[in-house]
Amino acid sequence: MNKVQLTEDELKILADCINQQTELPEELLVKLGPSFFDKLRQAGRFDYRELDRFKIPTIEYAGKRSEAVILAQAGITGGAAPLQIVRSFANGKNGDWKNLIVQGDNLQLLKTCYINRDPLIKHKVKGKVKLIYIDPPFGTGDEYGGGSGAAGYSAKVMGSEYIESLRERLIYMRELLASDGCIAVRIDYHFGHYIKLILDEVFNGNFTNEMILNRIYKNVFGDSKFIPISTDSLFVYSLKESFKYEYVREPMLENREAFWRHMDDSAGVRRPIERRVFNKIVSPPPNKHFKYNQKAIDTMLIQKRIRFKCRGCGYVHDDPALEWVGCPECGKDVPKVQYLVQEKTHDNLQSNWTDIPGYSTSTKYPTENSEVLLERVILACTKRGDLVVDFFGGSGTTAAVAEKMGRCWVVCDFGKHSIYTMQKRLLEIAYSKSINSNGGGNRKYSRPPAPFCVVSAGAYDFSRIMELRKNKEAYVSFVLGIFGINRDDGDLTKKYKLPNIYGEKNNDPVEVYPVWEDEYLKEVRIDDEYLKGIIEASGGKLRGDYYIIVPETCTVVGDTVLKNSHNEKVTFRLLKFPYKILEDISRHFQIEEQPASEAEINKLISSSAFYFNEDINIKVTRASGGLRIKSFETTILNKGGERFQDLDALAMVLIDKEYDGKVFDMDHAIYKKDISDEGLVTVEGLTKRSAVIAIDKHGNESKVTTF
Repeated sequence: MNKVQLTEDELKILADCINQQTELPEELLVKLGPSFFDKLRQAGRFDYRELDRFKIPTIEYAGKRSEAVILAQAGITGGAAPLQIVRSFANGKNGDWKNLIVQGDNLQLLKTCYINRDPLIKHKVKGKVKLIYIDPPFGTGDEYGGGSGAAGYSAKVMGSEYIESLRERLIYMRELLASDGCIAVRIDYHFGHYIKLILDEVFNGNFTNEMILNRIYKNVFGDSKFIPISTDSLFVYSLKESFKYEYVREPMLENREAFWRHMDDSAGVRRPIERRVFNKIVSPPPNKHFKYNQKAIDTMLIQKRIRFKCRGCGYVHDDPALEWVGCPECGKDVPKVQYLVQEKTHDNLQSNWTDIPGYSTSTKYPTENSEVLLERVILACTKRGDLVVDFFGGSGTTAAVAEKMGRCWVVCDFGKHSIYTMQKRLLEIAYSKSINSNGGGNRKYSRPPAPFCVVSAGAYDFSRIMELRKNKEAYVSFVLGIFGINRDDGDLTKKYKLPNIYGEKNNDPVEVYPVWEDEYLKEVRIDDEYLKGIIEASGGKLRGDYYIIVPETCTVVGDTVLKNSHNEKVTFRLLKFPYKILEDISRHFQIEEQPASEAEINKLISSSAFYFNEDINIKVTRASGGLRIKSFETTILNKGGERFQDLDALAMVLIDKEYDGKVFDMDHAIYKKDISDEGLVTVEGLTKRSAVIAIDKHGNESKVTTF
């Protein structure tokens, strides 16, 4: 047992508290039992951050919610957002893992994975993810022009709203990680320092490293008022402090001067040794110590691992037959002899990653991460067969590289442009370049993708949300979360011999008033008789505090003290909330519109909850320079509750120039802003087999339409 060292003042405080039967100050309590609190923290039963001594610096802002509230809200829509297979590529046996491209709000996918009930991902994702890589919108209101002058990136969510939106997702991501998993978050200077504080908080300070990434493309991110910004940060956090990287070595640049050592420099040993010869003209000075004997030198000359460099002008050659009488270049100095230290082709990986491109343009999708960047991250954090997940899928770089490296993967994005970009990238992966770990160079990958599915995470039943009280499980989790109480999966009803006990507060029972039963909602009210009934139902043994979470319209009393059969006090503490909060919560779920331009493509971090799968129709004809939209029909309504007019409901048109009648392989995405009011779409290279898919602002898509 560790010895506790207390000062005289602390001993006096301890004695006073004992004599007066009062609680000990937190600081003294922690000092008396540090190992106890540490064990509680490791077991997940104690939030050590609440103690000043251990508190991690955090950021406070309007709208910041407790983790308990955030996790409890998974019950609101998690069960109402089934994952539905839209398209499946290649067949696997029943039960085999299939990689997933998920179209929908990533927050809802996170909640579905957290609840862990959907048969498509049950016991396959939660607690299994070895690496989460995300490159979320950077939280600015700026627009950055692409190389062609078109807006390539826009992040619309600002300030505290942005921070809380990302924090909410990070909390769920943490819950999905394997015990030895980690998360890598790419972020820029706008909110990077705030997000690091959030990461410190969410991951209990388990900061692993910060890598510096190169933006590479000078014009992608516009002009700067001061020194141009050329780097981003990649913050890596682990679930546990014991996380270790995989050992990674990166190829060195060729012809680096550091490979060579001067052979005519003294190594500090002066003794008569056998004289070495390099050619008829050049030989080492006498009495010098060298690493290699004459036989080794002769071999190195043949292998051209020895070179001759002019001391004056720097002229270099590696031909031992060349007799150097004055430099062939300047005619003056005799050469300095160098030898290759070792055939070193790799360096140990360090945190400065500006040697590789941070972005790429292979898919023409805005802010596409480079494959060499993802390869480096995946190599450092995973092994073959591990699960890698990206909740901001974008162009699908994470999926493509994970596929090439033999990892399982799940990627998610709300935008249909992104989904078809990722689908195309995976289907055509055999024709893409191989990565370094597959042989590198300009070789093609030349392998088909493992089985994967395109999945919808968005067919929501709005009435299920509006009538939340009828969804008992969702209701219980939500109202517990309002008061920061985690739901207990144990059998508390058996423990307390009372119904409707779903949690504990300060080790006392918490009842959720059963509004899912019409009788309790419409007729029964909490009064003294109701509370006495609870004591009687417990066998008269109930004592101490008893909490009841209840809509305020369902009670006619406040906190009440009664006595049990042993004359012991029972304090009923009512945790009341306005019933209207249920309606307000459901109204917060608004349909986020699909982007109508590239400038809006990354605002979808704020896409909330759900969309409806509605039928839409489009008719097109060929026109000079492209095609014309003759008619476009959709039943969706704008935010004012009115029908869209003409093409106003259209978000984009996807085009496959050579549709094979089976798989729609997108070649172009034409946004609404680039379509004329008359429906003219400019596109080159159309063929007799060209086809289109129309996407409306709520993400509904038409059937494949040929023309």
